Amino acid sequence: MDQRRSAPHTLVEPIRRPGIWAVMVLLMVASVPLYLPSGTVRPLVFGLPYWMVISVVATLLFAAFTSWVCLRRWNLAEPDEERRAEEESTWTT
Repeated sequence: MDQRRSAPHTLVEPIRRPGIWAVMVLLMVASVPLYLPSGTVRPLVFGLPYWMVISVVATLLFAAFTSWVCLRRWNLAEPDEERRAEEESTWTT
């Protein structure tokens, strides 16, 4: 998992970033298309009702965004643990 960014000087977890919450809520609302008129099936997209395509795309975007947040914005290791890991890696080389 060396793709993660190193921790900045001030450790801010994603739960404290309102932008992340806003995107997650928006994607969750989009994935449940209750805002569309009831009983609509047409137009069809690849043989599926368009509301289903909207729901599947929004769900996939939610999964991709959550994965991105976990990989890029969330540093699970504390600064002390990271420093110790770096020191141990320099001893072994």
